[in-house]
Amino acid sequence: MADAVQGTIRNGVVYQQATIALNQLGEQLAATGLPRGTEMVRRGTGWATISTSAVAGLVVRPTTTAAFEIFNGYAAGGKSLIIDQLFYFNLVSTNVIESFSGWAQVTAAKAAVTSGSFVVRGSSGKPYGGPVIAAASTTVIDSGWFPWTNAFSKGAGGVVPHGAVIAEVDGRLIVPPQCSLCLHVVSSLVGQTFTQGARWYEEQLTIE
Repeated sequence: MADAVQGTIRNGVVYQQATIALNQLGEQLAATGLPRGTEMVRRGTGWATISTSAVAGLVVRPTTTAAFEIFNGYAAGGKSLIIDQLFYFNLVSTNVIESFSGWAQVTAAKAAVTSGSFVVRGSSGKPYGGPVIAAASTTVIDSGWFPWTNAFSKGAGGVVPHGAVIAEVDGRLIVPPQCSLCLHVVSSLVGQTFTQGARWYEEQLTIE
């Protein structure tokens, strides 16, 4: 017996019923007419924040210090932060050749950070009322840092705001309730400072 799928459009009118087509591997293929992320943002689950205090990049891999820590304040069993993008901005550069890359980790459950100077912004203009808090220059446990961007490099230039790099995480980092996303930069020179941040969706998930 052929399976059938029935769909409805948003005004509740039944659209059509059809059999499910599979490829040679038994996979069901689907397509959408909207760009990736549109539906999540439409539902009001898309958020972002960036640090306002620039922190010097490291000249070694990160360990127990986060330049910016984003804490998921939902209670145990609550929503997770599904990370969409990470971004790192070189606020103060130098007048010599330099390069940097962005690093990140997700911690185990921990105590909340003391809120710093930051604002969570909605991807559709919606004001934020959730429990996420963040702070700059925090002490954390090394849960496993990894680079998430390619290196950004530049030649000679003035001591002015400069390059930014973005990591398209696309859900490959998830921050469960009472855990934190930690960000830092590894730079080629002492004295370069950076702000960093993330975009995420808040959804109820079962973390296995």
